[in-house]
Amino acid sequence: MSVSSRWWWRCDALPRSRSRGRGCSRSRSPLFLLAVLLTCAPLSLASKEDLPWESLRTTKLRHSRHSESFHTSYSGSHPKSVDVRDTLKNNLAVKDNHKPVFTNCSHYHPSVPEHTQPNVHIFTVKAEDKDPPDRGGKLRYQFVIASGEKPKFKIDADTGFITTSHVFDRDEPAREKETYITVRVSDNGLPQLDDVCTIKVTIEDINDNSPVFDKVSYMESVPQDLPVGKEVMRISATDIDDGNNSIVHYSLDPSYSNNTYFRIDESTGVIYLNKTIDKPANFKFELRAVVNDMGETPLYNSIILDIRVVEPNKKSPSFSNVPLDIIYLKENFSDYDFRIATIQAVSNIPEKELLFDLGVGKTEQTNKMRTFALESDGDTAYIKLGGQLDYERITDYILTVRVQNKFELAVETKINIFIEDVNDNIPVFVESRSGSVLENEPIDTPVMQVRAIDADGTSAHNQVTYTLGDNDKYFKIDPQTGNITTLVSFDREEKDFYNVKVIATDNSPSAIVPGRHNSGQKSFRIEIADKNDNQPKFTQDTYVAEAIAEDANINELVAEVVANDIDTATQVTYSIVTGNTYDAFFIENTTGKIRVNNKLDYENITQYSLTIKASDGLHDDFAMVKINIDNVNDNPPVFVQNITTTIVEESLVEGCIANVEAYDPDIADRNAPQKIVYFLVKQDQQKFLKIDNEGCLQLIEPLDRDPPNGFNRWQVLITAMDQQGSPTALRSTTEVIINLTDINDNAPYLTNAQPVVWYENQPPGAIVTLTAKDYDTEENGAPFKFSLNESASQDIRTKFHISGEQLMTLVTFDREEIKEYLIPIAISDSGLPRMTGVSILRVVIGDRNDNPMGPGHSDIFVYNYKMDGHLSDHNTWSYGYGEAPDTEIGRVYVTDPDDWDLPDKQFSWLPSYAEKSPYFDVQRETGMITMREGTPNGTYELIFNVTEVNEPLIPFHWVEASVNVTVKEIPEEAVDKSGSIRFINTTAEDFITPSLGGLSKKDVLRQKLSLIFNTSLDNVDVFTVYSHNSATHDRTLDVRFSAHGSPYYAAEKLNSLASNNQNELESLLNMQIYMISIDECIIEKLKCKTGSCRNKLVKSNVPLSVYTNLTSFVGVSATVDVDCSCKNVQILECFNGGTPFSDRCECPEGLTGPRCEITSVGFHGDGWALYPTVPSCEESFLSLRITPGISDGLIFYLGPLVHNELLNVQDFMSLELIKGYPVLLINYGSGTTRIEHKHVKVDDGQSHLIEISFVKTSIEMFVDQCKMSSCMNLAAPTGLNEFLNVNGPLQLGGANVNLERLGHLYGWKYVPTNAGFVGCISNLTFNDETYNLGQPSDSKNIDSLCQTSMAKAVSFGIDTNFLVAILVCVAILLILLLAVVVHKRRSEGWPEKEFDDIRENIINYEDEGGGEGDAGYDLQVLRKMYDPPEKDQLQTLAPTMTDAMMPGDISGFLDDKKHVIDRDPDTNPFDDVRHYAYEGDGNTTGSLSSLASCTDEGDLKFNYLSSFGPRFRKLADMYGEVPSDEDESQAPGEESWC
Repeated sequence: MSVSSRWWWRCDALPRSRSRGRGCSRSRSPLFLLAVLLTCAPLSLASKEDLPWESLRTTKLRHSRHSESFHTSYSGSHPKSVDVRDTLKNNLAVKDNHKPVFTNCSHYHPSVPEHTQPNVHIFTVKAEDKDPPDRGGKLRYQFVIASGEKPKFKIDADTGFITTSHVFDRDEPAREKETYITVRVSDNGLPQLDDVCTIKVTIEDINDNSPVFDKVSYMESVPQDLPVGKEVMRISATDIDDGNNSIVHYSLDPSYSNNTYFRIDESTGVIYLNKTIDKPANFKFELRAVVNDMGETPLYNSIILDIRVVEPNKKSPSFSNVPLDIIYLKENFSDYDFRIATIQAVSNIPEKELLFDLGVGKTEQTNKMRTFALESDGDTAYIKLGGQLDYERITDYILTVRVQNKFELAVETKINIFIEDVNDNIPVFVESRSGSVLENEPIDTPVMQVRAIDADGTSAHNQVTYTLGDNDKYFKIDPQTGNITTLVSFDREEKDFYNVKVIATDNSPSAIVPGRHNSGQKSFRIEIADKNDNQPKFTQDTYVAEAIAEDANINELVAEVVANDIDTATQVTYSIVTGNTYDAFFIENTTGKIRVNNKLDYENITQYSLTIKASDGLHDDFAMVKINIDNVNDNPPVFVQNITTTIVEESLVEGCIANVEAYDPDIADRNAPQKIVYFLVKQDQQKFLKIDNEGCLQLIEPLDRDPPNGFNRWQVLITAMDQQGSPTALRSTTEVIINLTDINDNAPYLTNAQPVVWYENQPPGAIVTLTAKDYDTEENGAPFKFSLNESASQDIRTKFHISGEQLMTLVTFDREEIKEYLIPIAISDSGLPRMTGVSILRVVIGDRNDNPMGPGHSDIFVYNYKMDGHLSDHNTWSYGYGEAPDTEIGRVYVTDPDDWDLPDKQFSWLPSYAEKSPYFDVQRETGMITMREGTPNGTYELIFNVTEVNEPLIPFHWVEASVNVTVKEIPEEAVDKSGSIRFINTTAEDFITPSLGGLSKKDVLRQKLSLIFNTSLDNVDVFTVYSHNSATHDRTLDVRFSAHGSPYYAAEKLNSLASNNQNELESLLNMQIYMISIDECIIEKLKCKTGSCRNKLVKSNVPLSVYTNLTSFVGVSATVDVDCSCKNVQILECFNGGTPFSDRCECPEGLTGPRCEITSVGFHGDGWALYPTVPSCEESFLSLRITPGISDGLIFYLGPLVHNELLNVQDFMSLELIKGYPVLLINYGSGTTRIEHKHVKVDDGQSHLIEISFVKTSIEMFVDQCKMSSCMNLAAPTGLNEFLNVNGPLQLGGANVNLERLGHLYGWKYVPTNAGFVGCISNLTFNDETYNLGQPSDSKNIDSLCQTSMAKAVSFGIDTNFLVAILVCVAILLILLLAVVVHKRRSEGWPEKEFDDIRENIINYEDEGGGEGDAGYDLQVLRKMYDPPEKDQLQTLAPTMTDAMMPGDISGFLDDKKHVIDRDPDTNPFDDVRHYAYEGDGNTTGSLSSLASCTDEGDLKFNYLSSFGPRFRKLADMYGEVPSDEDESQAPGEESWC
């Protein structure tokens, strides 16, 4: 600090001479004081306006619900002498921390309309602080809220901008008419000071409530002789809004015809008779009363009034005594037996008692809560208290009393009750805050303000005054405002806080505790704050930071400095003063941590010397920080120059064709070894060029200048790496341009568009002008010389010759002899030496229709695909629904040597077949046959009439042509589970065309697949034949096939069996197989550059068609596309009998998978199971649980099934056990990585969790979730490939291929074992998708629930004899249990016979109308179907049976019974749903008891049923006394009918 600044500081300190010996108060000589005064004298010239003294300003606070705002602010103290500090405030450091002050607190009168939405601005509060913002004058606003209180407003902490956060409702039931908010403003000084302002916010009423009638309906009676002008009735409505919005007016709807008889008082709602009643008794007037409020936009309500006319002698009652004045009750009134009001009435007719009623309105003011009750006695009624009163809730009530006589004539009156407020609320402090005051402050310094609220509703009871309960020697409190100020000057070193008790007392005698006022108290903590009077001090004068790397990260810690300050009220802040070149560093101003701010560079600056300042706001200290920069390799090599060179193409130049030179900028001495290595960037150029570490670029093979594989200008990219190419080396790249000089090394070639057409029967002439091109430069190219090559046959030489550039014919051609010629043409260029090339020109002999046609026959096979229309499995998408639409399936074929004569032909149905083809159409001009949508399965013989004419060569004639069409429907399941093969270098036409033996390659493949799959030929379908150009081959053919026993075989099974027979299939078909199981993701990044790739089968009901002359094939459009993500979009599909429910599956007991998967499978060492493969993903996670029974064996294998030289993709992954430890092998296609876990041995018979995570840069394996470094296995993939791409199935428990042979053919470094696994595998998931292990695609010797395999694992190590003994005991227990059950059943017989629900009848009781009460039984149809015996024979059998009781009349008997029931007036219609719900009258479903409903079932005898025949045997057994299969010669039993 300079001398002048020190003197300024001392002048600034002069007014603090009373501050306990601090600042300038030390004893000084008079000479010294004189010098000080002379120094500060010029300051006295400041004008009065520059000395901003303010007197104490106090705003009285009355704590009342009706007070507008509460506030006291102190801006200073009473001046006793001139203080020059304020005049110099712009030049001096701020020493005093001023308190923020709300300058306009008492003038805030905000309001907010009810139902205002949140975030609406209401008003803004503003406070002022004399301190600068960076020295204590920055203000922040916040609300003071009680614990648990939900704020109803939001405030911007920086601006004081207040908005709503709550929707207010001024009306019932919320009654939010006003609310209070307390805003606290705090500064950023040390210590922090604040001020508060409490503001009342009024909630404005809006007209949001319609008037409400106090009754749901109004019904009154009026005598015929009622005089005009007399009161008829009263209606009443209330509006819970405020002001004009609550004032209601009444009217009668003029649209009602009888409204002229009445008028209504718009203010009171009293309805008077307006016209003499001329209506008869019991006539009813119907009126509509309308009520509206007086709001700006009035709201309406209406109600129907029913007024009944009665005889003149029927008079309405009248009140004889009602309270006329308002009744006043204090809110603490609680005498429930006291008669608040007495009402008397007279009936005006002879009647002893009247009916009184106290109305219950729709608002609390109209007794909605039944606050009042009514008791009546004869002609007198009394109103009593029915509930608790509360003035703060409801201040007045309007009660409606109604009296009614026996003629239902009534009259009403209103009683007004006002509630008086009493002092029944105690003042409550609504905030819990602490206060603070600086030490050594003068008396009367403000400390804090406290606030208490009294909830009483009137100012007579809710005015609060404050007193101190203790510490009144140190503090005083304003009784009205609650402002606490000091009585002494405090010393923090003596005591640093006080707990001050404040008592708040209201202004009237308590209604709770008689003889005293209500009061509440609370203790507040007041802290004595420290002042800043000590200098901070660094712990060291110089700090040194060694070896800071020049490539240090931004924000990296460099050093930390510490300065201590014994003052508690100040905070030390740090800053860099000097030495921070290029802003290389920054310092955290509160911690002293120095960090890197910008990139460092050793080559520019090797050391920094920073001057650091520590400041507490008034005092500073300084320290030096030296930072030494360390050199690192952060500059890539720099090439000296770019190089361009020229050489002759196709020549192997010896030595260096170019010398590349680069240096390392991190090495200061350019003459020192630069340690640079070079390499070529482009891999395709590395077979032609090489470069050594001296920068010598040499040729390995000659370079070609000419197309298609050469370039006249080669760009060679060369990379230089420093540090001898170490892992941390930096690199840069340059280019070397090699220009090639041309030599004549390319022969010219023909460029004519092919084929060239020359029509038959045309006289000799020029066919075409020959054109050619040469890849060499112009001097080695044209002009060209053309001639027939010596390889041309004699036939060609006799028919063609070349004249100059013209190809000429020598004869007239006939297309029916030869359709085309391939002419070898020799072309020579003009270079030296001359180069000659041979090109083939294809000349097609054009057809003229000069031959008549003959009859023809062709075959068409159609697969008609029926879709379900949903996402059917993990990787199958479906578009479209239903069967195939109208589809062109092939052309009508006729034999004709001419093949370009289609325009001369016309096709139509043979007349006799015109109506036999509802499913097919034929196009007249082209002969194309269209199969219509909805064609059923079957074989169709179609016969057509084909006509042809081409005068004069071909006269008009016609022939028959037959087409055999076979249509076969194939379900979606077959497509979803289909296998697939991709062939190359073939076409779809070649695949379906029959050979000389009559079979096509498609037929041969189908027959062979039936043998491979061991199923009949009819169960194998080859349904997709799709020819296209793929990304790897031009002529690609995709074939899909399915096979089934019951159900369809899974794709993994089909593809696996086909792969095992791939060589045999290729030999049999004479075709090349590129892959089995078509996978567009198999070649890394070919289709998806990101790496993630999932196959999806795209299906359509629009078929794929292949046409040839003799046969056509219409197959299913099912092609493989890619989805470049691993996200599997699928619908909810539940396995194993699970039921979809919302977004989950409800599974049968025992199934724990998320989609009811069987999550476990067991193996015995000689089996395996196949499952769907996994997609290629950027991030993959596989987990499974194993319970091994042995120490060695293959857990799973995922990879190729056969060695395919054409595809040559060798990616695989396997997991096996070796000596009880898991070993993972994984190959991304460029080398095998082996990970062996040695921490946890898993062959202990327990279940173990294995987790495998693999991405493009790392592979991890965890066992039992052990993530410690000792048990975590991590490795990097081998080679350049980054992803696992497989299309073979996932094989668990073993492998169905010879892995050792496969590994030898692919050259794998590590080969999985073929030893089978023994034990249980469960909970297998890949990327959170759970495998259904219990249902593999194919398997051998597995245990789907791990029962047998688990038993083996559990019994491992247990004595066999012990197990046998246990099993024998279990068997004995089962035998005993079975014997007990059998004995019990024999002793009990068949108890079901006792229930009548086993009785049989022909009625289905679940059908409506099938109840016993509904059906008219006709048992005639159930009799034996033979001629009935003669009447005398029947009488012989049943001599006691009358004619009326004959079984043959049972139908008539039942009909009679039914008619009796129909005529019963108490019986519902029999088809009534309500009656049907209770059908049977309580009988069980199987009961036939209604056949004799007038008697008990025990009274009936049905022995005669045994004579009905064998069909009635069961009925006779149930109802007869003697079994029907006994002596049938006995007399029938009796029957009792009612």
